[in-house]
Amino acid sequence: MWDQGGPCHKRLSSLPDIDTIRQDTVLTTFQPLGTAFAFLLGLAFGSFLNVVLVRLPEDESILHPGSHCRHCDHTLAWWENIPLLSWIVLRGRCRQCHTHIGVQYPLVELAMALLWAACWISFSTPLFLTFTQRPLDLVLVLLIGHALLCWLLVALATLDAKHLWLPDWLTFPGIALGLAFSVAISLSNGMHHNTWLSDVWTRILEAALAAGVILVIRLAYWLVRRREGMGLGDAKLMAMLGVWLGLEGALESFVLSILAATAAALVWLIILAARHRTREWGQLPLPLGTFLCLAALSEIFYPGWLFTQWSRTFLP
Repeated sequence: MWDQGGPCHKRLSSLPDIDTIRQDTVLTTFQPLGTAFAFLLGLAFGSFLNVVLVRLPEDESILHPGSHCRHCDHTLAWWENIPLLSWIVLRGRCRQCHTHIGVQYPLVELAMALLWAACWISFSTPLFLTFTQRPLDLVLVLLIGHALLCWLLVALATLDAKHLWLPDWLTFPGIALGLAFSVAISLSNGMHHNTWLSDVWTRILEAALAAGVILVIRLAYWLVRRREGMGLGDAKLMAMLGVWLGLEGALESFVLSILAATAAALVWLIILAARHRTREWGQLPLPLGTFLCLAALSEIFYPGWLFTQWSRTFLP
């Protein structure tokens, strides 16, 4: 008869149990497959996003005609329309007229692929665990919701960088989808009607406060300079971030975007000074919306990291 307190029992108890081994096996098997699938799906939706970003600003249909060169109207063959890969094979030029194909196409596709793969890695792990504290529907809501938010943020960042434009047809649906995301999370957590309704009103208040930050700065700038310094699109974008990320996440995104925009402006000033063209300093357009979107993307995967680091560094 074994002594339960002896060395044999200690060695056996130190071994991982069967459930842990199964979980590790499932994770190591399906997590890479899911990541690869999310990457490919991101490429496909990034390609569709490029169609939206190129055609809608020109009031063109996103359905007709099919994919074609915007310079010579050459209709693309199927192998010329493979996300990212076709641009590399064609060396960034049209096969027919050899016109340069903008770098926006591969960058947007690659960004969406990487972001959706990151969403899968960040939010899908509980799907493969036998004993998880998160309900399955909550995990799916977090995964799909944040993937959708990434798509919206990449779209808005690109449009603001290219056209200094944050269109209502993206920000307003983004706010509505953020409220639906909040309701879905509440329902997935088993909250009652009064609870999730209260959460929706909280999100609306946070959106209003986040937009109010931009509106107050906008008003102050106008009182001092008698001209607009920020567009209303930035306020609507902040409202969207308030709904999706909460007030703290929206404010942290705003602070981070200001720091990033300031750094970009300083780099540009140094470049102009080196070229003795400092008179062009005032002509530099800084798309705050682009920096806001990039900062919000960091908040998706590392929420609260800036304020947390700040408090650890400067507060006792």
